[in-house]
Amino acid sequence: MMYRISYIICTYNRAVYLKKALTALTLQTYHNPQEYEIVVIDNNSTDNTEEVVHHFKLEHPMLAITYAKEEKQGLSHARNKGIEVSKGEWLAFLDDDAYIHPDYTNYVMAFIHDHIDVKAIGGPILLDFESKPPAWYTPYLGSLFGYFKPYQVTMAFSKKSYPRGSNMIFHRSLFDVYGLFNPDLGRTGNNMLGSEEKDMFQRIYQGNERVYYLSNAIIYHLVPDFRTTPIFIKKQAIGVGKSERIRIRQSKRQLFKKIMDELIKWAASMVLFFFYTLAFTPSKGIMLLRFRYWVLKGLCMKT
Repeated sequence: MMYRISYIICTYNRAVYLKKALTALTLQTYHNPQEYEIVVIDNNSTDNTEEVVHHFKLEHPMLAITYAKEEKQGLSHARNKGIEVSKGEWLAFLDDDAYIHPDYTNYVMAFIHDHIDVKAIGGPILLDFESKPPAWYTPYLGSLFGYFKPYQVTMAFSKKSYPRGSNMIFHRSLFDVYGLFNPDLGRTGNNMLGSEEKDMFQRIYQGNERVYYLSNAIIYHLVPDFRTTPIFIKKQAIGVGKSERIRIRQSKRQLFKKIMDELIKWAASMVLFFFYTLAFTPSKGIMLLRFRYWVLKGLCMKT
């Protein structure tokens, strides 16, 4: 059976959040849940992830739910496994610590019905802090926690932007044409590598495919307190830098572009540092500079 949409959740030791992500899929207002399936890819979790999924399947026998394990460690490997075992025409990748709005499926189904020439979609990702945002938090660092809202209305992405991993949907045919996620990129275990999404969308853009931002397809990303500590932010920022180094290492053009991007970001961060200092909130500006330094450190690391 071919489903209209496969919701793919790749997970690693996030059982404590996974139940909320799964439950959100049962609260959809879409009139025909038989048109979509739920696929959970367990990337060698050592917690009770399998038990959570098993109980969820028993509680919702009317839903199509597939549980599979991917023994090769890494988010890209897990996503590629999801592509392999899923049976949907469209593949929606969700995070295990995020949950979708009740009308999400309605909006996506309507959009793909009306826009048959569009092959990839993304949407906004809003934050749900476990407590309150830290004193140094600024929207300019929101992406560290998954925040993503580049446009106010539904429109085509520019080729300088692309959907983010918590809320990205692909027509299955794209993977036949442009290949799978690069396993050299993306998180592996507890490391903080990334850029596998950027790499994928760059290939798609090179094929002149249309990618749209669907403004009402909203996802909420949970932000537990441990993710707001400077230690965690440092590890994440260094991982961003390492990932970019891996992505651009075979292209002098990409290297030059990355150097220019970093110079622009450093200049913007300095301006914001002085702005926040004058506004008597220096911690915000200081964290912006620390983040840029840590990214640069990751870019320059050889191992």
